[in-house]
Amino acid sequence: MNLERYRRQILVEEFGKKGQQTLSKKHVVVIGGGGLGSNSANILVRLGIGSIDIIDDDSLDLTNLHRMSIFSEEDIGKPKSKVLAEKLKTINSEVTVRGIKKRVNKENIKLIIKHADVILDGTDNLETRFLINEFAVKKKFPWIYAGVHSTVGMIMGIVPKQTPCLKCISQNIVDKKQIETPVLGNLPVTIASIQCLEALKVLLGKLPSGLIIYDVWNQRFEQLNIKRNQECKCCGKESFELLQESSLNED
Repeated sequence: MNLERYRRQILVEEFGKKGQQTLSKKHVVVIGGGGLGSNSANILVRLGIGSIDIIDDDSLDLTNLHRMSIFSEEDIGKPKSKVLAEKLKTINSEVTVRGIKKRVNKENIKLIIKHADVILDGTDNLETRFLINEFAVKKKFPWIYAGVHSTVGMIMGIVPKQTPCLKCISQNIVDKKQIETPVLGNLPVTIASIQCLEALKVLLGKLPSGLIIYDVWNQRFEQLNIKRNQECKCCGKESFELLQESSLNED
C-alpha cells in the first residue's frame, strides 16, 4: 500500500496511519449499485478500502444519471455492477473490486456476504433491506442501512447485539408507494458520504452514531439514540421469517 496516496487522510487525528492500514485489510459488500451504492463504492475505493464487492442485477438507465456521479451517457444500457467495477479499478488500482450481476435473495445471500467485514445498503426496497437485516443479525455481520426519499435521507449503523436492528426502527422508515421515488439529485451522494463514515467507524472497532436523519433542503440534521427493542422479533426474539426454508437454516 502506498501511504503517500493517503497522506492528507492519515493526518486526520481520528484516523491516522493505523486507521489507514486497518482499512486496507477490510472487505466491504455493497448491495445495490444505484444512487446510494455507486456513490458509497466510489467513496470507499478512494478512501483505500482493501476490497469491495458491488452486487446489482440492473442496467443503467438515462433517468439514473442525475444522482449517480460515476456513470456517464456512454454507460446507458450496461450492467451497473460491471461498469462500476471497471471504473473504480481505474481510480485506485490497489483496491480489489468485483462487480456481481445478481439480485440478492434468501438462497444466495450467504454466499454473497460470507467474507464481508461490513455490509452497505444501497437497495431501493424494504423487503431486501429486511432480508439483509435478518441475515446480518443471524450471522452477526455489521451493516449500514441507508435510504433516500425526496430531500430526506436516513442512515443507521447496525451492529448485532450492540445496537438496534432495522426491525427495531421500522416504524420510522418511509414505505414508498410511488411507482417512482422522488429524489433530489445530490441527496444520494450526501447520504452515501455519511453512510461511509459510519462504515469507517465500524471497521475501526467503534460503535456507529445511531439513527441519522438529514433533510438537505431545509438543512435539518437529527441524530437519534434509539435503544434496542428487547421484544424485537428479529434481534430480540431471533425470529427470521424471511430466511425460513433457506439454506441458511441448515447450519
